[in-house]
Amino acid sequence: MRSGEGFKQLREERGISQRKLTEGICARSTLATFENEGSHLSVELCSKLLDRLNIRINTYFSMISDDFDSKRAEFSVFKKSIITEDIEELQQKKQDYFTLYTSTRDFYWFNLYLHSERIISQLTDSFSYETFKQAHKRDITSVKKYLNKVENWSHFEFSVFSNSIWYFDLDFIQLIKKRLEKNDKTAVEDKKELYGSFLLNMSSYCLEYGHFELIEPLKEELFELSSYENIYWKTMASFQLSLAGELSDPPFASKKETLSHIRIYEQVDEEDHYENMVKYRKRLIEKHKKGEPS
Repeated sequence: MRSGEGFKQLREERGISQRKLTEGICARSTLATFENEGSHLSVELCSKLLDRLNIRINTYFSMISDDFDSKRAEFSVFKKSIITEDIEELQQKKQDYFTLYTSTRDFYWFNLYLHSERIISQLTDSFSYETFKQAHKRDITSVKKYLNKVENWSHFEFSVFSNSIWYFDLDFIQLIKKRLEKNDKTAVEDKKELYGSFLLNMSSYCLEYGHFELIEPLKEELFELSSYENIYWKTMASFQLSLAGELSDPPFASKKETLSHIRIYEQVDEEDHYENMVKYRKRLIEKHKKGEPS
């Protein structure tokens, strides 16, 4: 990928116009020529523009090489280690990811490091998110600082937030959600799949931590966001709201009603998914009856 093309991709992912990005730094035409015609851009000027995008210059140079391909390949190997529950391999990868982060300061590797740490804990310990959060306060603070610092979110920031949501307190989650709604219209409008996945994860978070009163507004937002074809969001949002009704005191939904929302998966040969959701419901019912921490 040539330099200008890579720069344009990063800028557009963050929803920033050429005019807004170059304001006070250089003429818009300078950036336009660089992006579209591959003209020369000094390292100093490139660094200033990347700084406004909150991108390290070494991250940019990695992008225009084969870095993205190598990251995708590594992530595939990482996922395989998770599926096979290869703890020894995961331990090694955790160390490798942290080493890569300390040498490059590329947050991608820090994200994988923390993710691998959590997977290892889940496979080897009596896991709870509260225990994990206490043991990794500094790491979680680093994630929060990173997300707060990035003004215009790309796919990566959405993924980090959505996958790390379990580590955060509700106030922080709601603060970020309001910021996305108010300041990052591009993220909400142009990245609906990412935003919808976040809303589903937030609803799961509320079920896990007992914030049942927030699930109905999340369902309504998902329904507004969903197209006619997006049955999955609507199905899961309805299932989550009904499950919240079962868990509420007093309850306002029944087991029969909750399971009725996901029976469609039995009808379309997705019985494994149906069974997983049945187990998920059972776990939450038992957990909240016992008053166990998350």
